[in-house]
Amino acid sequence: MATDRTGAGMLSWRYIGLAAALVLLAAALAWISGEWVVAALVLLIGVVGWLAVSELSLRVQLRRLVEQSRQLSGDTAGPVAGFRSDPHEALQTLPDRIEARLVREEALLREETQRRAQAEDELRQIKERYALAVSGANDGMWEWSVGSGSAYFSPRWKSMLGYAESEIGERIDEWHSRIHPEDRDHALAELQAHVDGHTPRFEHEHRLRHKDGGWRWVLARAAAVRHASGRAYRVVGLNLDISARRQAQEVLIEPADGLHGLRGERAYVALVQKFSTILDTHEAFLCECSEPQSTRVRVLAHWSSGELLPCEEFEVTGTPCQEVIITGKTVFVRSGVGERWPRERSSGVESYLGLPCFDTKGVVIGHLACRDRKPMEGELPHDAVLRLFAARASVEMERDALERLYVAQPVLLPRSTLQ
Repeated sequence: MATDRTGAGMLSWRYIGLAAALVLLAAALAWISGEWVVAALVLLIGVVGWLAVSELSLRVQLRRLVEQSRQLSGDTAGPVAGFRSDPHEALQTLPDRIEARLVREEALLREETQRRAQAEDELRQIKERYALAVSGANDGMWEWSVGSGSAYFSPRWKSMLGYAESEIGERIDEWHSRIHPEDRDHALAELQAHVDGHTPRFEHEHRLRHKDGGWRWVLARAAAVRHASGRAYRVVGLNLDISARRQAQEVLIEPADGLHGLRGERAYVALVQKFSTILDTHEAFLCECSEPQSTRVRVLAHWSSGELLPCEEFEVTGTPCQEVIITGKTVFVRSGVGERWPRERSSGVESYLGLPCFDTKGVVIGHLACRDRKPMEGELPHDAVLRLFAARASVEMERDALERLYVAQPVLLPRSTLQ
């Protein structure tokens, strides 16, 4: 538009120049012919015509300038009558109108800035609430880019397996390769079924290899983010450490299934084997006090490194077993047993868990314990669950004591007491 106007203006000035040349030529011819008055009159008419045309051209350009000023000031209400009659007035009011336009634009800019700041603050609060929710839930977050195979694992996800932030990479294989061989195929098949759209969500319990070489049970839950076509391009999930829950389940199930119908020595052996297996320790043993709350005990069953060891009597003074018997309380030392009880240094024991066994009168009659050469890093089952083992051992030890008493004095003790 501006180019067209510029071209039109140049063309009009060409016509004016041509007309002026013709006027000068006519005046020159009259002057040569001796018609001085005519020549002067022609020049006068030419000057007047030039001035008129110049004023008209100037008014046209001024009108264009007024229209441009209206657009610049944001005046879209249509031509103002005063502008048509006096363009100079329009130009004189141009600074005020431009200033008013700037004030309006500044107000709009402030409003937009406030809206943006509010939106950013809301987004920050949402992120903080999400981070608090994830950390409060004790879940490890992970995210998988399906197409590229890249993945993100949160610091909590890595710490659940004993790793620092920099010790696990950003590939999905970091997760897949740590799944227990017995669980891997089923877990990955379930995950792929969800990615393919066959299931509304992914949820699977499986074991992951810990940095210490042990296994941790996790509940993995995830949902895929899909294109409009339904194809998954990202999967976002959470891993929850359920090792304690699984241990509790095993603790609750094993005494019922594995010890049902067993009595005496067979019950003791099964008890220490299962106690060692559930707590993932290399050694577990059950001892009976030679006399109530005595520091000299008799081993009823001793399981170590996958085999039974001979039972014997020994003095527990200077060992964590003494504290269990004397205080009648559970003693748990995750690591550093040798530092607390120097007598244990020679055996290389690093961690210990001991539970007191009580008779029906509340007197300590023995203890059930396990120990290991490495720290017990995993979470222990609930204390009430652990006491089930100690209670089962207590019942069996008291039954044996009653049987021995019956054999020694059958008249004083009815047989029904042993049932």
